[in-house]
Amino acid sequence: MTDLLDPAAVWREFCSRIAEAGAAVLDDPAAAGARNQAEGLRCLTRQLVFAVQDAVEFRDADFPALHRFDDDVTKWGGPNTDNNYLRCSIDPAGLYRLTADVTGCRDAILSLYEGDMQLGRYGVFSECALRELSVEDGRLEVMISPDRPAGAANWMATNPEARYLGIRVYVCDWTTDAVPDFYIERLDRAGDRPERLTVDRMAQALDEAADWVATSVPFWLRFVEGVRQRNGDNVLTPPMQAKGGADNIAYGGGFWNLGDDEAWLITFEPPEAFTWSIQTHTWPWFESGDLAHAQTSLNDTQAHTDRDGLVRAVVSHQDPGTPNWIDTEGRPVGMCIYRWIGASDAPVPEGAVVPLAGLRGHLPADHPTVTPDERRSVMAARRRGVHRRFRR
Repeated sequence: MTDLLDPAAVWREFCSRIAEAGAAVLDDPAAAGARNQAEGLRCLTRQLVFAVQDAVEFRDADFPALHRFDDDVTKWGGPNTDNNYLRCSIDPAGLYRLTADVTGCRDAILSLYEGDMQLGRYGVFSECALRELSVEDGRLEVMISPDRPAGAANWMATNPEARYLGIRVYVCDWTTDAVPDFYIERLDRAGDRPERLTVDRMAQALDEAADWVATSVPFWLRFVEGVRQRNGDNVLTPPMQAKGGADNIAYGGGFWNLGDDEAWLITFEPPEAFTWSIQTHTWPWFESGDLAHAQTSLNDTQAHTDRDGLVRAVVSHQDPGTPNWIDTEGRPVGMCIYRWIGASDAPVPEGAVVPLAGLRGHLPADHPTVTPDERRSVMAARRRGVHRRFRR
């Protein structure tokens, strides 16, 4: 195939589009302030890294490869800190086999979907949980195709609009829960290797990556701003399903707006659920907080429950010396989200802004005190857990 495009022109066009996208985002009033500007630059580069990798390296549906995203680095769209996210491109007319050793895996959700909601692609056409599938001696095999292959114990039906296989691995205990190595292969492809790369194909991929960045970053910025304007600050919303999210997840939360001497005390009865969590997202970039160097999230395996059966989380800038501290990382404004996953009930948390100095008066008498040394030990374990989950 003869290339029709000038490679230098392709590169200039890509760089120009990325520059325009970045300028538009950083000029937004919501991005004002030195910290927001710095984190905005980082958000742009993180999403650019993801978009280029996805479009250039992982779009071949004949030779699919699962790749990680929404981890501790490439964050977008308010990811769950207790998930390891994977995805790959598929041809909805193709026949695929997905395999993994899932020994020790708490659970995983497999989805066939249309694309990313910030691009207006909301369709989720087939979804199943690992715990619902047949597994023999720790080995999982799932066939993916329009029609069920003969003898397939596990099968996911494709839809003509499906373009991705997504996997969300639940890693609730960051120390012990297994993170399986999933492998996918297409069984009905004609060739033995991908087609040779061309300038025209690279131009298409870079154009798709630029589209993604130019759409994604401002979409999430406007999304977060819209939610804050509707709900206000220091107000918790009741749990509800999110458009484009999983059917079995209920979300709620709110925005803190706190002084240095204040705390947002969030109290709730843990749901009867497969798992639950509470965590921060940055405003206005909608990234998860720093997982390794700040306690920006807690789940049901990590949080302390008081003797009265209630969980009391404390959102504050300074360490309050309580086990369920949610660290704002010094952000005056931010987003705190809770997730009830696979829940049979839907408890509604209560929030109250209280003076940090008087916090103990709002806690049970036997609520534990966490010393600086104990906090350092907890954070050392978090860092080891992040390394175990995400380092390549």
